[in-house]
Amino acid sequence: MDEERKDEYEFLKETIKAKPIDKKKLVKQTGCLVGAGAVFGLAAALVFAMIAPGLLKKMQDKEKASQVQFSQERVTEEKDRENAENSEGTNETEEDTEDTGETVQTIVQEMTPEDYRKLYQDMFATADEAKKSMVTVIGSQNDEDWFQTPYESQISGLLVAESGQDYFILTEYRIVENVDRIQVVFCDGTMTDGRFLKEDTNTGFAVLKVPKTGIPSKTKEAIAIAPLGESYYVKQGEPVLAIGSPMGYSDSVGYGIVTSVSNTVSRIDAEYGLLTTDIPGSIHGSGVLLNLDGEIVGMIAQSFAGEDTQNLVTGLQVSQMKEMIQILSDGNKEMVYMGITGETITSEISEKKGIPVGVFVEQVEVESPAMQVGIQNGDVIIELNGERIETVKGYQQQLKSCKAGSTVKVKAMRQGTEGYVEVSFDVVLKTR
Repeated sequence: MDEERKDEYEFLKETIKAKPIDKKKLVKQTGCLVGAGAVFGLAAALVFAMIAPGLLKKMQDKEKASQVQFSQERVTEEKDRENAENSEGTNETEEDTEDTGETVQTIVQEMTPEDYRKLYQDMFATADEAKKSMVTVIGSQNDEDWFQTPYESQISGLLVAESGQDYFILTEYRIVENVDRIQVVFCDGTMTDGRFLKEDTNTGFAVLKVPKTGIPSKTKEAIAIAPLGESYYVKQGEPVLAIGSPMGYSDSVGYGIVTSVSNTVSRIDAEYGLLTTDIPGSIHGSGVLLNLDGEIVGMIAQSFAGEDTQNLVTGLQVSQMKEMIQILSDGNKEMVYMGITGETITSEISEKKGIPVGVFVEQVEVESPAMQVGIQNGDVIIELNGERIETVKGYQQQLKSCKAGSTVKVKAMRQGTEGYVEVSFDVVLKTR
């Protein structure tokens, strides 16, 4: 029995030996590991080579940022860096974005004298074209001075209209007031006599009439009727030209920008918008303001300038003067007149000061239709001829729709002991 069991487990006597080493396979695996290590090392080297310049650059920028730099030194360093980067053909980074703005500035600064000359030539070409509609108005008196010469003064004028027989010229009334002779000099030097037609006491402008007969045909071809633009489109900062006599002497040109379009001035039954500029001028200056398209956007009126801006050119917005020009040029039309100078009371002002919304009467003209019916300073006009009035401009437009000689009903609020109460007036309008 023991012998049988002994035979059954005889296989346990086999000896387990270690597997022999496969040298070829070992060499192959070792080669793979070495190759992988070489590839990894090469990749790491390449990545480091790509990143290292950026890291170094950031470290240098950080170090420079901590240093105190003067503006000229900083500009020089930035330009050097731009030149180096451009020569290497590198792509723009966040730091280069700032350099782009610097490059644009450099291009502007590097305009050649020829570029500047072309720029100014274009501007003054616009002025030269507009001068075709400019004239010089001379007013003279027969009284003579010690040198036996008549007293003369001159100012700029503008050709605003024509008919079959006449040209119509807009100028300031002060040049033709109390004179014995009016002469007009056209852009080509031709001189002729003019005749006073009508004036507007609100703005101080007047219209002259010049007969076409006697004017040479060459002069008629050389001159042009002024293109009146829309001053409502003029914005703050817009470039403009001042031509005529903005500096107080004839045939002068100035250029600059519009510094404000929001200033207004109140006159009898009207309110006018002003264009203020940074163009140097004279208190005696005259002429027009042009946009770069050659359109008239303002009439120079230095009498409307503030005391601290009389040395800068100020103009009346031409859009608000067009209807006045038409009335002054037409002998059959007259300006309707009631006779108050007012100020707009907005809802904000009303809430703060407790004054009703409407037109606050600042002044009533002596012997005017408004004074004759009892309208007083401090009244607030709220209705005219059945239409609600909230602004001076609205009052002005509504008054223009009325006719001289007609009776209009005016409603106003007047302050009493217990607050504001409504009062009514029947006003017979006149002409001025």
